[in-house]
Amino acid sequence: MKRPYSPEEVGILPLSVNLPSYVIKDLKAMEQYTHQSLDTLVLKALQMFIATHSDYLGNAKPTG
Repeated sequence: MKRPYSPEEVGILPLSVNLPSYVIKDLKAMEQYTHQSLDTLVLKALQMFIATHSDYLGNAKPTG
């Protein structure tokens, strides 16, 4: 379930990361093919990662 975000949390902030060249190449190819911006593609990828790895946020329910 998505948590509600405050107006302060939905603002756009810059982020700089270092990635292997093959990842950059693939992202640029995806940008050309889909006509979606690099920002949009990276945002979608990170949102999917976060949605499936909530344990990285400390939100995991204990198993067992």
